[in-house]
Amino acid sequence: MGKLSRYWNRWVALSVFGKLTFLKAVAVLLVVKTGLTFLPFGTFRKIFAWFSRPSGISGYSDAQIDEVVWSVKTAANLLPVTLLCLPRALAAKYLLKNEASLTLQIGVEINSQKAFEAHAWVEKNGLIIIGDWPESVSYHRLWAWE
Repeated sequence: MGKLSRYWNRWVALSVFGKLTFLKAVAVLLVVKTGLTFLPFGTFRKIFAWFSRPSGISGYSDAQIDEVVWSVKTAANLLPVTLLCLPRALAAKYLLKNEASLTLQIGVEINSQKAFEAHAWVEKNGLIIIGDWPESVSYHRLWAWE
């Protein structure tokens, strides 16, 4: 009951922007997951690029960016499907599509002790806003999706 109560209290405290963003995050995560699951990646990428074109020249405040990131992370954790780093990063990138300084990064970690591992994250002016990782891990950037 404590976890549900905590989520409810956070929901009540959200601004109207935050509540709408959370509901959008749920929808976007489900659409992205479905697209990644059923479409070839090249096709998904073209469709995603078309839908995520900026619709205006307006940025977001740091507080709004934080609410978007919280919404994506929380929705991804609450939904009954597995949503790893790529769907989360894509959802954040879509929801913040009018923020010109964002890039979606995809990288790999190659460690002789572990198998090949890939990761996706979103950066704003070089700082990670979603998809951060422990200091003991280092990813080599392969691709920036702007």
